[in-house]
Amino acid sequence: MYKSTLLATCLALSSITACATPRTLVPREGQIEFIVKEMGVPVSGTFKRFEAMVDIDPLKAQKSSVDMRVDIGSLRTGSDEADALAVGPDWLDKVHAPYATFKSASIRALGNGRYEATGTLSIHNKEREFVIPFSATDQADGKTIVNSEFTIKRSDFAIGGGKWNEGGVVAPDVLVKVRFALKPAATKSAPIASR
Repeated sequence: MYKSTLLATCLALSSITACATPRTLVPREGQIEFIVKEMGVPVSGTFKRFEAMVDIDPLKAQKSSVDMRVDIGSLRTGSDEADALAVGPDWLDKVHAPYATFKSASIRALGNGRYEATGTLSIHNKEREFVIPFSATDQADGKTIVNSEFTIKRSDFAIGGGKWNEGGVVAPDVLVKVRFALKPAATKSAPIASR
């Protein structure tokens, strides 16, 4: 009798327990843009291929996570010459460092849908602890829009050294703007026990 009651209780609890799973990106609804000044003139570009797994729990931000990867070879500036230079050995070196990655170690809620993700940012095979601020806004269709804007110092990742650092040819900072659309949240539940 005791075992039957215990089993029934466990089944009942499992039937109503749902576990959030990390959310992936909606294809073609996101963008990663960068802006750097060359001789004082803003030059912008984008990365066309990237992926991310994001789990945001507004009630328990400490259990949230962000894991993303950017294909360096997908960089586009609108100029073939500039593209080749940017992914070449003096800059991002796509041959030896084909991906830039970020993996969160902790996420802190700031209120009003704003968060800070602290983790490891890897670019050009250089890893640095990094903090990325972002906002998350739920949509009526179940998607969540994530926006972020932050600045990277080129010297931290050995990007564009040598002559590119002389005489202020290229600014030391790179502004990065990210917009993701996350697919609607999915949950997984244990099957409801039947009599």
